Amino acid sequence: MKKPIILLSVLLICLTSSALAQLKPLNIIRDSIYSNILKEKRSIEIVLPEAYSDTAAAKYDAIYITDGEWNTQMVGNIERFLEIQFIPANIMVSLPNTMLQGQNMRGRDLTPTRTDYDPQSGGAARYIAFIKTELMPYINKKYRTTGMNTYYGGSLGGLFGMYTLIKEPRLFQSYLLADPSFWWDKDYLPRLVRDSIGKIDLNNTTLLITGREGESAKEQRVNIMDSIIQKAAPVGFHHKLMLYNDETHNSMIFRTMYDGLKLTYHGYSKEGLSFYPAGGVLMKDKPFKMRFQGDFVKELHYTTDGSVPTMASPKMDGNDLTLNNITQLNLKELTYRPGYEQQGSANFTIGNALPAGTQLKNFTSGGWNYAYYEGNWNTLPDFKKLKPLKKGWAGKDFDLTKLPKQQNFACVFSGQLEITQAGYYIFGLRGDCESRMYINNQLILTQQTAGIKSYLLPLQKGFYSMKVEYLEKHGKPSLDILYAPENGNGGIIPMELRYGDAK
Repeated sequence: MKKPIILLSVLLICLTSSALAQLKPLNIIRDSIYSNILKEKRSIEIVLPEAYSDTAAAKYDAIYITDGEWNTQMVGNIERFLEIQFIPANIMVSLPNTMLQGQNMRGRDLTPTRTDYDPQSGGAARYIAFIKTELMPYINKKYRTTGMNTYYGGSLGGLFGMYTLIKEPRLFQSYLLADPSFWWDKDYLPRLVRDSIGKIDLNNTTLLITGREGESAKEQRVNIMDSIIQKAAPVGFHHKLMLYNDETHNSMIFRTMYDGLKLTYHGYSKEGLSFYPAGGVLMKDKPFKMRFQGDFVKELHYTTDGSVPTMASPKMDGNDLTLNNITQLNLKELTYRPGYEQQGSANFTIGNALPAGTQLKNFTSGGWNYAYYEGNWNTLPDFKKLKPLKKGWAGKDFDLTKLPKQQNFACVFSGQLEITQAGYYIFGLRGDCESRMYINNQLILTQQTAGIKSYLLPLQKGFYSMKVEYLEKHGKPSLDILYAPENGNGGIIPMELRYGDAK
């Protein structure tokens, strides 16, 4: 327990800073597939997650990228950067365009209709069929995918993406369209979308359309497309238009990918759903403000009637939630991309503050007493039936790693805790094995796995008897005994508030 006290803002956890992972060079796998639909060999480029392994069972969402000869490296680096905090790792499948006699055939594959000024255009339907019936089955068979796919395309690639959304809406769960060429063939696509979008199932589908502010947005028809979608979009379709300034047609990839993947995984949190306390005692008509850990609480919904939260349930506004006369709190962090939701619950009883006592004679501040035991237990034993091998003073110089053994031992810490101000207090245990906390001989917390367990108690000003039991089996002793006052900073319980018999 010899660790520095780290201040918290009402929470029990002692936060550790995490350094940003350095981005490694992309390992681009170059492959090809012959398409019977397109009657040609198609190059493909695959970038696997850094943690991808042939022996691991983890599956990954996939991002399909058009204009691969230009975009593989850029999209890959943006995706890797976002993995640090905002999104899960993805498999990236990039599609370079076919070159015939020195001519780039993207105009053939990415356009939905044939026009007089481009006689080879109009092949989008065949390109969709290639992706759906040949490419995706090939990727899904060769790599461990979840079946959840994101599409990225810019300019004509954006035109193709919107056409795909209308013709094969479930092929991708997210569409990221950078400065799309919706002007194609006298606004063919805006007219198609206007007539079709209200009739198709787009539930849990995400669409980001980006453009450049001013005349460029009008020229690309992104404003017109957005107004059509706003009027006719079905329920459950998450769509957004973002206009940028100081960008060019070719530079839009950066911000579109960055904002688009964040929108795709809106609600996702790499940190996990973390809140304190996870239960406890509330006094009648005396509210308590629960605080949620993390900077990315976006779609955290809650209920107090026992039901499972939905998008229609009340939503957290910020990181605080006031609890008043609540016995059951259900929480769910909802995400635009299915499969990444997180949920939790906290149960409370309505009661009174535990009665405080006075400082025991011969007790002084600065630590607690400890008793040390050895044994091969699978769970905390009944210490009343055991005789300690060692007793001592657990003050500021006490260190679990200095005990006679580093595994298969147990410690019981006992003494008093001084509470200097009446109010709510969160208590917590953080360790690597099993531990229990008693206050006034009442079992408050049981922790059985690595992590933090927490509990809320209303206390009076005065002294409380404390006992913490700890079992270490694995050889890496670690235990933090934590608390946080209602309106103050928290962390490891300060030694000056611990009282015991130092003689």
